[in-house]
Amino acid sequence: MPYFSLSAQDFEPSQRVPAFQDAAASICKLQISPADPHCFTSTTSIAVLPDAVIASTVHAACVTERTTALAADEPDNILIHAPQSAGFAITQRGGEDVECGSGMLYIDPNEVPGIAQFSDPSTHVLYISIPRRILTGSGLRFDGALRKAQPITPHWRLFLGYAQTLYECQDGLSAEAARTCTSHLHDLARMALADGQLLDEAGPGRGTRAAWLHRLKADIETELAAPDLSLDRIAGRHGISARYARALFAAEHTTFRDYVKQRRLALAHAMLCDLRQCHRSVSDIAMASGFGDLSWFNASYRQQFGMTPSASRAAAAQSSAVHP
Repeated sequence: MPYFSLSAQDFEPSQRVPAFQDAAASICKLQISPADPHCFTSTTSIAVLPDAVIASTVHAACVTERTTALAADEPDNILIHAPQSAGFAITQRGGEDVECGSGMLYIDPNEVPGIAQFSDPSTHVLYISIPRRILTGSGLRFDGALRKAQPITPHWRLFLGYAQTLYECQDGLSAEAARTCTSHLHDLARMALADGQLLDEAGPGRGTRAAWLHRLKADIETELAAPDLSLDRIAGRHGISARYARALFAAEHTTFRDYVKQRRLALAHAMLCDLRQCHRSVSDIAMASGFGDLSWFNASYRQQFGMTPSASRAAAAQSSAVHP
């Protein structure tokens, strides 16, 4: 995953401030005015993930401004500011003057102009940017939380801790792992914004539980043929407990075992009805669908489809002959 940094110390001393200002305007969409141009320091390290950006910034006293022109280039993201040391004062269009110190965080709509004042000789802030569509797509309404400083609740602490860990580890993640971890970050953001609620009241197929179940099912589809497919392994891969995973399936009035069996039977049925697979034996197809016991496969298949696997294959062949 992309990872890059921007530091004032990377530029020649004679051109340090203007060169850094140009780079910050281009990369961070901010106009930066140092309190003391002669000894100004600033370092930002940025981790770019699927549908999230996490940045860690440490800089000397300065004023940062997202002008109307710079804001126009920004995507419709939500930016979470979490001071790690010291703090800042910020004003955004449509909001009030806000002081955000240690133990607080500030959430802004990224595309709105604003000015922030950093007065301490060294301020460290963690920034997390997430597309608004991902958060509002769960039915979450959080406009009342924007342009305000708020205390870091336990739910926000979970979110920030995960964001910090993801920031530190992301360069060693595969693309698939990064997508999974970013999805977890999104879930934690939704929960924190909803003050701990999982948002399942948003409707069928919505909310954190539905998102987890969707990911578990997608993972199961890729491993249907694996004889050692287990709930513990699937849940562990996604960083949740087997107990929680069982509860997700129970909410759909099924179990992990029954769901896997139904999906394997559907796979076997499709293969038996595919004339291109006619050279394969029933036992071969059963094994390729994840069934390790042929007698159990035959009994389960008959119960599901009202006929034997061989009868399904014969019916498919007959239908093909009548309707070539």
